[in-house]
Amino acid sequence: MQILFGGTFDPIHNGHLKLGLYISELFKQKVDFLPITGLPNYKAPPVATTEQRIAMLELVTSEYSDNFSIDYSEVNLNEYSPTVDTLRRMNQQFIQPRSFIIGGDSLISLDIWDEWQELFKYTNFVVASRPKYDFSQMKKELASFTQDRFVHNIHEFDETQNGQIFITEFEPISISSTQIRQAINSQQNVIQYLNADVHSYIIKNKIYN
Repeated sequence: MQILFGGTFDPIHNGHLKLGLYISELFKQKVDFLPITGLPNYKAPPVATTEQRIAMLELVTSEYSDNFSIDYSEVNLNEYSPTVDTLRRMNQQFIQPRSFIIGGDSLISLDIWDEWQELFKYTNFVVASRPKYDFSQMKKELASFTQDRFVHNIHEFDETQNGQIFITEFEPISISSTQIRQAINSQQNVIQYLNADVHSYIIKNKIYN
């Protein structure tokens, strides 16, 4: 099974690392960071270049080589690719069960994703959520579609299948890449939120100043 952690990683921070390590240790396998280059029009483009974001990911994966690797399949895309299209392409290249890491907020709004029902043909969802997240906020169609797909115990999770939703008890770190960029631009100290090598790289290259 491949475990995917998608994002712009602008920059990758300790919230990403803590979550990735948690999932890697839980499933006893590597997590593949999936850096996104094409974004929908309503989202602002990354501040760091693709090369800089990849370099920061590579600093992390070299330090945590037992836990992380990078999937470069989306790096050269110049336009937005919905997640379902990304997963279709992956499935055409190599058929295997996959799990996609998302937050609890993404799960309850999954029905706004492109072809959201099709996603379950190509992946499971591993949900990084505080315990007892209120999934009653789901709309009726989404709740009905997913009600029999939830797995709350790692021993019940079938790594040979797609279409499951595994709820973790991960406690997210309250920090975002946006907050880190703003703090760096304001000359605030953010080293506690970043891998040391990533922090040095950002400062050396003056990425968010």
